[in-house]
Amino acid sequence: MLDTSLQPACISAEESQMLAGMNTKEVFGWVMGKLAEDDELLTVAVADYGRRLNLDRFRELRPDGYIQCGIAEQNLIEVASACANEGFHVFAPCYATFVTSRTLDQIRVNLGMMKSPVVLVGVAAGCESAATGPSHMAVEDIAVTRTIPGLSVFNPVDNAQLAATLMELAKHPRPAYVRMTSCDGVNLHLDGYVFDAFGVEKLFESDCAAGVASAAVADGIATPAVAATEALTVTQPRRVTVLTTGAITSRVVEAAQRAADQIAADRTAAAQTSIAVYGVLSIKPLDASLTQICQHSDVIITVEEHSVLGGFGSAVVEQLSASGTCPQVIRLGMPDTYLEADVHHNILARAGLSVESLQEVLLANC
Repeated sequence: MLDTSLQPACISAEESQMLAGMNTKEVFGWVMGKLAEDDELLTVAVADYGRRLNLDRFRELRPDGYIQCGIAEQNLIEVASACANEGFHVFAPCYATFVTSRTLDQIRVNLGMMKSPVVLVGVAAGCESAATGPSHMAVEDIAVTRTIPGLSVFNPVDNAQLAATLMELAKHPRPAYVRMTSCDGVNLHLDGYVFDAFGVEKLFESDCAAGVASAAVADGIATPAVAATEALTVTQPRRVTVLTTGAITSRVVEAAQRAADQIAADRTAAAQTSIAVYGVLSIKPLDASLTQICQHSDVIITVEEHSVLGGFGSAVVEQLSASGTCPQVIRLGMPDTYLEADVHHNILARAGLSVESLQEVLLANC
């Protein structure tokens, strides 16, 4: 039987390193195959897309648990909800833009009002499928799903966190949307990952007051520190806090490291600036600790592979403004327009989400 204990789902260091070599579709299939070994209620309902999701092992172990609905995403939600209401542990993977926008009424009624414990999985979220044009870019999915009462929204920063999130939702089914986006394939959890319901992690911090920049991850990952030739004495450094979500987080960490290195090379600037980067898994609910994290910051920068309207950055602004103290917030993401088809990395660069562009924004606000 599937372990449904209070122990959170976890990914070992060995598993994390293995998963780092996969794309998110392969990760999904690996998790389903692993879960199928012990969970006789595990069910995967697909809308034609199943053959691309590495589900051979799952289908071998749970042949009756695979439901093909064809190119009919609205029916997918209805079928998945019916199965979940009967006690099955149901995942419904589909192109992110179709499973959130084309099916909005079915999500509202079944997952929102009826509370059917279906886990929607948004495949190729953000701009991953940008080569096929704006119809396949999912840059509104966070805005759509986070407005559904009772629906949890997760946006993992890497494959280890994605796998642990899927495993946790299999153990404790509930209405949820999990966003899958491949970006640069960077593993931010080399030492493994233990699921955290809110998933707020400090991934980088520069101690510019001492002329030192260092990366630190809650799970023990660190990049080499960058030290200035002389320590500096600083009374009140400018504090820049970066909040980021999804696979683009690795770019933000790299941009922060580069910016800190550049600042540390200029001792005058280093004496005035401190940069911290936090990765956020859960967009809804959004952890209340973000208010405390941000309250002493001079500027907040949010980064997401999603429209700048209605997504993660908007959720952060809503939370901070409700707290009564709201520092300046700069939201970085996809522009409020439909971009022409291009490969993934080019689209991100055009939207100002390359490492170089992110570094420039950080330096401009330090």
